[in-house]
Amino acid sequence: MLSTARYLTRIPAGIRSLHGSATKSIPAPRGDIKDPATFLTKIGRNSAQIADKFKSWDHLFTASTAEMKSDMALSVKQRRWILNWREKYRQGVNPYDIPLKPPKKKTK
Repeated sequence: MLSTARYLTRIPAGIRSLHGSATKSIPAPRGDIKDPATFLTKIGRNSAQIADKFKSWDHLFTASTAEMKSDMALSVKQRRWILNWREKYRQGVNPYDIPLKPPKKKTK
């Protein structure tokens, strides 16, 4: 039998790359949210303007960051906002609009 140390030295270097993250589930539409346009309207911050870039409900929940950047030309803020709400929706949180805080006025 091989000793443990000797066995571990024979494992190829890239073996950890086989342990990728699990694929995330695509939640079913719930409540009054039936399509990407409604979802993006509910999360606010002008996300409804880019609703036509998502082909379907499945595409909204499977689009990668790279795809949103290169193919859809979404800004970093838009991508992060959508990805954040996408994950919250998977966890059961219904979307709601969180308004931006107005910038603080500079004082002398």
